[in-house]
Amino acid sequence: MTNIRYVCLSDLHFGAQNSLLSALEPGSVHVDPDHVSPVLKALTDVLRTLVDANEPGAAKPTLILNGDVLDLALASDDVALRVFKVFLDEVFPSGGDPLFDRTVWYLPGNHDHHMWETARERQYTSFLLRHPERQIPLPWHSTWLYSEGEPPTHAELLETIGQRAGKDVDFVVHYPNLGLRAADDSTAVLFHHGHYIEAIYRLMTTLRDIMFTDHREHPLHVWDLEAENFAWVDFLWGTLGRSGRVGEDMGLLYDMLQSPKDMRLLARNMARGLADRMPRRGRLPLARTLAHPVLWVLLQLAVGAVAPFERQAPVPGKGRLTAGAEKGLTSYISGPVLRQLQADHPSRHGPLPDQLKFVFGHTHKPFVGSRPVSGFDRPVRLFNTGGWVIDTVQADPKRGANLILIDEDLEVASVRMFDHVADPASYRVRMDSELPEEQGSLYQRVEGLIEGENEPWRSFSAAVAAAASERREVLARILADPNAADVLPSRWREHQQTQ
Repeated sequence: MTNIRYVCLSDLHFGAQNSLLSALEPGSVHVDPDHVSPVLKALTDVLRTLVDANEPGAAKPTLILNGDVLDLALASDDVALRVFKVFLDEVFPSGGDPLFDRTVWYLPGNHDHHMWETARERQYTSFLLRHPERQIPLPWHSTWLYSEGEPPTHAELLETIGQRAGKDVDFVVHYPNLGLRAADDSTAVLFHHGHYIEAIYRLMTTLRDIMFTDHREHPLHVWDLEAENFAWVDFLWGTLGRSGRVGEDMGLLYDMLQSPKDMRLLARNMARGLADRMPRRGRLPLARTLAHPVLWVLLQLAVGAVAPFERQAPVPGKGRLTAGAEKGLTSYISGPVLRQLQADHPSRHGPLPDQLKFVFGHTHKPFVGSRPVSGFDRPVRLFNTGGWVIDTVQADPKRGANLILIDEDLEVASVRMFDHVADPASYRVRMDSELPEEQGSLYQRVEGLIEGENEPWRSFSAAVAAAASERREVLARILADPNAADVLPSRWREHQQTQ
């Protein structure tokens, strides 16, 4: 019988108020970080149904967390970690049967990129202590593709949260890619959060290539990509998002980007603020008078250009990725991914897999499909996980979440957990059947377990439908009254009282 060997979840965004997996205080826009959300509870029941269907005595599946697990950009560290602790309580229940193997593989994304920064510095420190006789090397910016290629790098903070909760769980960090391969090299499954398919996260590399066109000494490797962009990614989605009042304003800005009306308001406020700071005296008094309308037009163009990068607004009728993201996806696979597959093979420069399967998230728009990619004989099969957030006031059927299941033979089954539709009755778990080549034994077995009218599937769909409606209302309230989301003053008072 085919058993589920790996379970991949992505874009959980623990701690963010727009995450379906974070509980909200009743009647409030604020996260309740110490209670389980109805969707997380229902998801746990679904996962247990799937895992319990494995053969008796089969090994527990390995959980792969493929980025944006903690939302360090839109939530404070303490809230994100407390919600993460609730998640651990559900999937590794104290005194109960754990859903997964005690070793969890964790790939940070852009919203939790800082977890990679702390892990790699810890790894670097450990190396220096183990080898005091060696010359101090350059810090590294990636892990080996395959888990057996090096000593594991641990997410110490996540393991500490587990220890506080009485969980004996290891969180092994892989970044930015993790690979699984068949023993005969016929098939490989590669995991990447997905942020490097977008131009905004490769900005420093782009600027370098523009300014120093003749100084790229070798083709772009995944190490280069991270080394040139890590500080930018960490600043944009880690440092700013965790910076007190600025962090809260970043969260509000994130919410505003999905509304054209609010983007215009944002641009107007920025233009007024810049114009008011211009000198009132000088030879060109007319400049200050004209500054406000000119700046408003320019900033509307700038904000409108930046918004789609994170929102991943697709071109109408062109699928679920923008044209830029489609190009970035194939460039990433044909470039850094291809070279890492070649370089990190255990035998060094081993054969490429006959079939590559690429699992990524980040876009919040789940799909399966395939693309021809230069360097690979067969089209690369794609599995996008979508995301567990509701960040639009209007329902968007292209948004939703997929659960990725993988068996011992590296067959991949993608389960559509929900589509963000307006009609509560239309929420229903189903197989994502757009890739006939992957409808093998695992697909058929999982499909046979899904009975939408029975438990736990019915309760899960009902919980998601209710939570999606609630999150749309919460976002509308925040956009109508930004002060509704202000929690820092009371949080600061609580902090002072505990010192």
